[in-house]
Amino acid sequence: MSIKTTAMPDTQLDRNIAFQMASIIYRLDLDLRDSILRKLDLTYVHFRVLQYLYEENGQKIGDIATAIVVRQPVLSRVVDQMEERALVKRRPDPNDSRAMRVYLTPKGKARYKEAWPPAHLLIDKALTNFDEQEHETLLLLLKKMAGNIFG
Repeated sequence: MSIKTTAMPDTQLDRNIAFQMASIIYRLDLDLRDSILRKLDLTYVHFRVLQYLYEENGQKIGDIATAIVVRQPVLSRVVDQMEERALVKRRPDPNDSRAMRVYLTPKGKARYKEAWPPAHLLIDKALTNFDEQEHETLLLLLKKMAGNIFG
């Protein structure tokens, strides 16, 4: 991994924003799996679905897939797994009989509430040396970048 914390000359990878961002996300993903997700029998994608539905419950699979950046066919299989584990439930869309919506079950909400505190600690650790202004600036820049990518 190219991320450095000491004063050494920059390499091409050190200056590659996409590589740095992917390295950070991958490391957070690994740490999250090791700290809590395995204990809860969840994958990172399961966690992301729970996280999204906790904030935006009752969404169509296509909307969830877009929000968490997972291909729809993959997410359909993930939702099948989650439904088998009683974490989510599909219900017909009240406004469109052809569509289904995905809802958290009480077990899904409880699982998310159990997973979130350790996940939040990992994020806090990653931001330890950031003051409030740096934190807000990072968030603003990431939102701006996401706007460029997602339109």
